[in-house]
Amino acid sequence: MKHFWGDYQNESYRVGCTGGTIYVYDKSGNEIARFKDFPYAYTAAFMPGRNIIAVKSTEGILGFYDLDTLSLRKKITVTKIGGQDEGFGFSPDGRFFYNIESPTCFVRTQLSVYETREFSKVCTLFSENKRMMLEHLEFDDNTCYLLGYMRDDKDMFDYGFVAVFDTESKTVKNIHAIDRKQHDYLSDYKHWELSGFTEKSRKWSSLKPLEHIDRTSIKEIYKSKEA
Repeated sequence: MKHFWGDYQNESYRVGCTGGTIYVYDKSGNEIARFKDFPYAYTAAFMPGRNIIAVKSTEGILGFYDLDTLSLRKKITVTKIGGQDEGFGFSPDGRFFYNIESPTCFVRTQLSVYETREFSKVCTLFSENKRMMLEHLEFDDNTCYLLGYMRDDKDMFDYGFVAVFDTESKTVKNIHAIDRKQHDYLSDYKHWELSGFTEKSRKWSSLKPLEHIDRTSIKEIYKSKEA
């Protein structure tokens, strides 16, 4: 098999992303499909309990594929502004897909929520918050943790933060500041995690020269700040 930029598996399928092509393999390792529906497709995530995978392009496109039917369920153009490499993921019950986006400019982010029956957008959050920049998210059970940073009056990095996103009230709660070094390491780690921890992705990461990489998570850092 190829050395992929993004490499993902569930109980039935393996999916590899090279940027230009999305490769699909069955559980025996046989290639069963190739998709070339949009460029710069590097990262993906499986829906819990379903053979559906979301693929994110840095060109600002989302694609949702049904691997049982080997078909593209939905293609969404979020923006035509490049560099869309923020985090994303499904809720643990698979009912919603959360995507951090920069649709209008590189210094403004928003959190968009999509339902997963038709993959239609339910809501867009925090688009008017000029200070808060969202970067990554992760779910643990039913809790969603966020990583980002705050900008100062000159639109520069002020401080990093970890927080909880309340999916019911749709608000960010319990923001804890973290220093630049801790923020940068966690951000780089989460980018690598989005690739499925591939060696190809690490070669382009600031993690590459490190002899040892400590596994971490937004939850772990958040809990350390709560202690």
